[in-house]
Amino acid sequence: MEVLLDRRGPEIQISEEVVLAAAENWKSGEAVMKVLLDRRGTEIQITNEVVLAAAKNEGSGGALMKLLLERRGTDIQITDVVVLAAVENWQSEDDMIKHLLNQRGADIQILDEVVYAAAKNRENGDAVMKLLLDRRGADIQITDDVVLAAVENWSSEDAVMKLLLDQQGLDIYILNEVVLAAAKNQSSGEALMRILLDRRGTDIRISEEIVVAAAGNKESGGAIMKVLLDRQGTDIYISEEAVLAAAGNEKCGEVVMKLLLDRRGTDIQIADEVVVAAAGNEENGKAIMKLLLDRRGADIQITDKVVLAAAKNWGSGEEVVKLLLDRRGTDIQITDEVVVAAAGNEESGEVVMKVLLDLRGADIQITHKVVLAAAENWGSGEEVMKLLLDRRGTDIQITEEIVVAAAGNKESGGAIMKVLLDRQGTDIYISEEAVLAAAGNEKCGEVVMKLLLDRRGTDIQITDEVVVAAAGNEERGEVVMKVLLDLRGSDIQITYKVVLAAAENWGSGEEVMKLLLDRQGIDIQITEEIVVAAAGNEESGGAMMKVLLDRQGTDMKITDRVLLAAMANSICGESVLKVMLNL
Repeated sequence: MEVLLDRRGPEIQISEEVVLAAAENWKSGEAVMKVLLDRRGTEIQITNEVVLAAAKNEGSGGALMKLLLERRGTDIQITDVVVLAAVENWQSEDDMIKHLLNQRGADIQILDEVVYAAAKNRENGDAVMKLLLDRRGADIQITDDVVLAAVENWSSEDAVMKLLLDQQGLDIYILNEVVLAAAKNQSSGEALMRILLDRRGTDIRISEEIVVAAAGNKESGGAIMKVLLDRQGTDIYISEEAVLAAAGNEKCGEVVMKLLLDRRGTDIQIADEVVVAAAGNEENGKAIMKLLLDRRGADIQITDKVVLAAAKNWGSGEEVVKLLLDRRGTDIQITDEVVVAAAGNEESGEVVMKVLLDLRGADIQITHKVVLAAAENWGSGEEVMKLLLDRRGTDIQITEEIVVAAAGNKESGGAIMKVLLDRQGTDIYISEEAVLAAAGNEKCGEVVMKLLLDRRGTDIQITDEVVVAAAGNEERGEVVMKVLLDLRGSDIQITYKVVLAAAENWGSGEEVMKLLLDRQGIDIQITEEIVVAAAGNEESGGAMMKVLLDRQGTDMKITDRVLLAAMANSICGESVLKVMLNL
């Protein structure tokens, strides 16, 4: 800016937009504004918008505000909106509000909204609140909303609440909602709960809702629960919901559960729902289940629901199932539902299934539902299918439904299909539905299709429906179509339905259309319906229309229906019209 004014100063007009841009400049705002004021100060008007932009500037806002107030203070109006923006500015520490109070304190009213914003400010809330209370404490009313915001502020620990209690302690009413927010606060809940109970413990009743929130607090649950039990011990009601929250707490559930059992064990009933929650706890399941079995084993019944929850558990399922079978194996029945859940477990399917087969293999029947669940398993389906076929291959029949499920499996379809073809090859019937599922598979369709055609090509008929599905495949359409044309091109007819599906394809339609026209363009007729579909394609309309015009040129008619479809295209209608008008 300085160079421009030196070289071309007389030609440059400093507009309001230029001054506003300087005020919004995070990195160099102060330096640019100083040059403008030094060189062209008398021509520059500092509008309300400029002052507000400086107040919101999280980079150089404090220095900008100081500069504006020092140079043009008498011309500047400090509105309530500016004060609020300054307090909400997380990056300017307390500099911004300090400059405003120093220079224009008498003109500034500290509204409830400003105090509330200070309490919410996660970076500098304590510094801003201290400044406000020091300078204008007598004018400030600490509302319930402000106290709640201070407790919900996860970054300031207990600093803001401590300031409020120090300055206006007895005037502040501690609502149940405030203590509940402290119990839910994952980063500073312990410190907040301590200060609330230390300062105002006699006024606070720890409700059941608060205990449940503390028990379920993933980061600070153990520490908060200890504070509650230390301070209010037997006055606290430990409900079934609280024990359930502890059992499901994936970070510190073991710590919370141990505290509850150590301190209040005789008052706690371990309901079936609690054991189910522990079995399904993905991170802490084994530790909590072990604690329950060690402390209260005689009271715990391992029901079908418990084993099912363990089998479904993505994280610690293997360890929980093993623990249950080691401790209570003779009481546990492995139902078909449990085996299906293990086969469908997307993260831990293989290891859970292995535990079941290793420890209770003789009792387990590998039903059609089990193999189908493995074929549908997006995550660990390949490993589960290998395990089942390795261990029990002679008992397993791969039905048409299983092959269709594998072909349509978006994440693991190629790998599962390879396992099936490797292990049971020509015994597997490849139906039209299976080929159709592969053509429509939006993640690995080309891998599945190539496997099917390479291994069983002579048994597979590529119907019009299959080619239509490939043309409409939004993510893998081009590559699936290329496999079909490369391996079975002579058997494939590019019908009107195929080209229409490509024109309607939001994702890969442009690439599919190019491929079709490159390979079989002379056989393809672009009808009005196809052009209408392309013009109305909300994601790829512009690109699609360009492909059609490039290839078909003046032979392609732009009818009223085509124009109407383009006008109605809410996402890329403008680009469609530009292509049609050759802009």
